[in-house]
Amino acid sequence: RAMVVEVPDRGWVQPVLDAVEEFAETKPYKIARPVVPNARDRDDGRLADCLAGGRAVVGVAPDPDHALPELLLSVADARVSLTPPDAAMVVEVIKRAQGGRIPPRAADLAVELLSFEEITSLIVQGGKASESVERLEAAIAKKLKVRSGKTLPRLEDAIEFGAARKWALDLRDDLSDVRKGIIGMDQVDRGAVLFGPPGTGKTLLAQMLGEACGIPTVIASVAEFFATTGGYLDNIIKAQRKVFAEAKAKAPCILFLDEINSMPNADTVGDRNKDYWMPVILDFYTLLDGAMSDRDGVIVVGATNRIEDINPALLRAGRMERSIYVGPPDVAGVQRIMRHHLAGDLIDADLGMLAKYDNARQATGSVIMEQVRAARRSARRAGRALSLEDLEKQIVSDDPRNDDDIRRSAAHEAGHAVAGLLRNTGELIGVNIMHTDVAGGGTQFEKQADFFRTRSGYEDRVIMLLAGRGAEQILLGEPSQGAGGTSYSDLGRATNMVAGMFASVGLGDSLVFRAPAEETTGLMRVDRVFAGKVETMLAELYDQTLTLLRHNLEALVSVTDALIEKRFLTGEEVAAMVVKNESAASPDQGPGKSAHQAPE
Repeated sequence: RAMVVEVPDRGWVQPVLDAVEEFAETKPYKIARPVVPNARDRDDGRLADCLAGGRAVVGVAPDPDHALPELLLSVADARVSLTPPDAAMVVEVIKRAQGGRIPPRAADLAVELLSFEEITSLIVQGGKASESVERLEAAIAKKLKVRSGKTLPRLEDAIEFGAARKWALDLRDDLSDVRKGIIGMDQVDRGAVLFGPPGTGKTLLAQMLGEACGIPTVIASVAEFFATTGGYLDNIIKAQRKVFAEAKAKAPCILFLDEINSMPNADTVGDRNKDYWMPVILDFYTLLDGAMSDRDGVIVVGATNRIEDINPALLRAGRMERSIYVGPPDVAGVQRIMRHHLAGDLIDADLGMLAKYDNARQATGSVIMEQVRAARRSARRAGRALSLEDLEKQIVSDDPRNDDDIRRSAAHEAGHAVAGLLRNTGELIGVNIMHTDVAGGGTQFEKQADFFRTRSGYEDRVIMLLAGRGAEQILLGEPSQGAGGTSYSDLGRATNMVAGMFASVGLGDSLVFRAPAEETTGLMRVDRVFAGKVETMLAELYDQTLTLLRHNLEALVSVTDALIEKRFLTGEEVAAMVVKNESAASPDQGPGKSAHQAPE
């Protein structure tokens, strides 16, 4: 007399209710809940009356446990869980509803991409089976096209992706060898994590990889597992299982998991939350291991802007075993991206200087795409064809700063660049003093997946961060506010790193874990002794920063002057100035000291 029906998604609710009513002996009382209601709406006063009067009751929802009235859940005589139709089921429906021969390829239809309404509308009662299969194939192809983008660059041409492109090409060739029977799937990379700043094209690269390999790309966001499920653990688990099931159904395929750092880290969630999140974490690891160990051709590619937040257990051999940096493109990469979005326009124009400007400001692929769009919009509104000047106006803007401000910006960025090279904080890509709406310049180092950073490694990075302020003090007599102001500023990041050394990673004066790195700022607000330790260490490292820059004053001045003249320098150009300074130091000055006299 009471039944609960769990359906795959909200599109199934009304069709299932219609079917129940059609086949029921008496008209049942129906409860349809496509979405989870507010708690006060879950109580249904009429339900108790219907049950007491012997009337049949049926409740249908994608998530019955959180959507349907508790009374119905308690007294239901039956509970039915409907699964999405697979290709075999759709073939059976076609066989019963239509005439003619069913093409054998129908058994491979990826019908899980289609909704209930799409499937039923594409199978016409009394029509030809072959025509229905063709309609289903066309609809699935459109879905895949929407997911993979309208037009994708060729993987072979996408030089801006650097090491990530090489990995992708190797994977493409390996999958080709699998098809030829030369190697087995056990010799193919199981997965990788692409990491780097937002807008650098990590999702695009996964789509290009799928297209180059001739296989579909299943795109999902780990963050959406939590955002679209109301935070209920069982719903989160269902969401992630659904994604992995879709990938296995389409294998061989690329499973792209964006924002993979959103999966809670069992080592940092804290004891209070660990028991709550462990079922989700363990289920995710089980799904990941299962997709890879089955060797059915699921290649898992994760993406993150914050690789430091990912649990190393996720990156171990057999899981996401490669970490590949995807950063802003170099000059050649910028030009290729511009040409792709220009789509044949300005074919004879020299984009070299504009590409250098964008490279200097670390423009990402998404920024470059928007520049071309804005240039087209400007030309369209002026009623003329796109010109190089339209694009220049989007990239090169007038600098509103006076000479003193430009020199200060140059000194600041030169400090970062010189100190970073001397303390080996990563490969220097370039440095610039280009004016934008959010910054007056920038220094770009190749980001590395540094999971085992030592205390000296932390100190080197802090010195590099403090060197911008230090260079201003040495060359201009006093620092400005440019090093601080936000948690993402030089001082903000340096403070967070030092606090993390003491409170998070056991590289201070205690082995006690007091808080995750992101919570150490709050700890300083309430613990004055702890804040004092952080301040003392920052002061010591700042003194070391000033000493380092004074000993390499020749290089600091040279880089500053060159930036004022050129606006941007490559890493190689800066390195040459640093080497020249070291070789020019006289023997009696000691190692690394400059002939310049720095003001104290």
